[in-house]
Amino acid sequence: MQRVHNIRLNPTPQQTEYLRKACGTARFAFNWGLAEWQRQYAAGEKPSAYALKKQFNTIKREQFPWVLDVSKCAVDTGFRNLDAAFKRFFRRCKNGDTKKGYPKFKSKKRSKLSFRMDGTRVRVDGHWLTLERLDKPINMAEVLRFDGEIRSVTISEHGGHWYAAINVEVEPPKHKHPQGSVGIDVGVKTLAVLSDGMRYENQVLLRSKLRKLKRLNRELSRRQKGSGRWNHTRKKLARFHRRIADKRLDYLHNMTTRIARTYRIIGVEDLNVAGMLRNRRLALSIADAGFGEIQRQLRYKSEWYGGILVEVDRFFPSSRLCPMCGEIKSDLTLRDRTFVCACGYVADRDVNGAQNIEREALRLMSRGRSGFTDSLNGREQNVRPFGAVLDEASKLAEERQPSRPAVV
Repeated sequence: MQRVHNIRLNPTPQQTEYLRKACGTARFAFNWGLAEWQRQYAAGEKPSAYALKKQFNTIKREQFPWVLDVSKCAVDTGFRNLDAAFKRFFRRCKNGDTKKGYPKFKSKKRSKLSFRMDGTRVRVDGHWLTLERLDKPINMAEVLRFDGEIRSVTISEHGGHWYAAINVEVEPPKHKHPQGSVGIDVGVKTLAVLSDGMRYENQVLLRSKLRKLKRLNRELSRRQKGSGRWNHTRKKLARFHRRIADKRLDYLHNMTTRIARTYRIIGVEDLNVAGMLRNRRLALSIADAGFGEIQRQLRYKSEWYGGILVEVDRFFPSSRLCPMCGEIKSDLTLRDRTFVCACGYVADRDVNGAQNIEREALRLMSRGRSGFTDSLNGREQNVRPFGAVLDEASKLAEERQPSRPAVV
């Protein structure tokens, strides 16, 4: 299994120049390949990224000798990105999507600075990262957390700082979960409510800094585009967004790691986040909460710790379903924070939704409808037979069924 550790770099001015040159080489290779692709296609040929890369390598020493100042992986990155861009374009055309996303030329001013290096061309030693064709190693802010074979290293720039995303092949740990199952109901008012009553508050990091964001945007709009002061303000705005994103990721990582380490079976809703963002009244709050990032982290962390993530259908009425009588309360609004059923059942709206998600996830598990395989721990090892896991899910499903109180 592969894990990525993103580490901040502290390069010297000479090393920063090398990194920028490598990113520029990757961008140039992408643009050259796209222009050549369009020329060959217009001439009736059938171009490919692999053939264009071979063509570029035959002429680079004569026409573009400056690309030899950096690692060959910078050129490989450009053609790899070109191949991925056209694959996405052809897939969207095949699926009949409205937005095809034909590849565009990368701008020197607006494009993200990034390139990838193979694991065989880098070396990590404590706080030092050595790259190919770079004389001295680059200082890293922390030591690599994982022990294993380095598959690749992606160097990128965000908010004025350089980062190295080191991809390592590692073996998952042997982990025993303290508890069996849980359901998670995510929301805007409270970020996540678990079926056992645990709550994770919404930090509203971006909304709490909207005043500063408006001031920076207003300052940027008053600068002359392309001037020195405009670039200075643009970098301040980028640093602001980077700080907000880092704080959000730190909070979400702490939350999802605790959940994945505690519960073996995790039930979540398969939310249509892209569709929810079309609601102009809630778009800011939903984007600030990071619903999609929560689901992404739970997906790979549950696999890492040997757990199971069950995604309940997005149309399942988790918050409106009464667990006692089975009635669906259709008149429940967002303002109603307490679920009150005609049968007499009263519960917190979010807790009721999380408990219903847990029961539905266990029901899907017991029926074997969630697409699981025998390799349930993500290690390609059948540590526990699938039948044993289904029996455990069936037993938990029976335990989670609410009992109607006796009428006296």
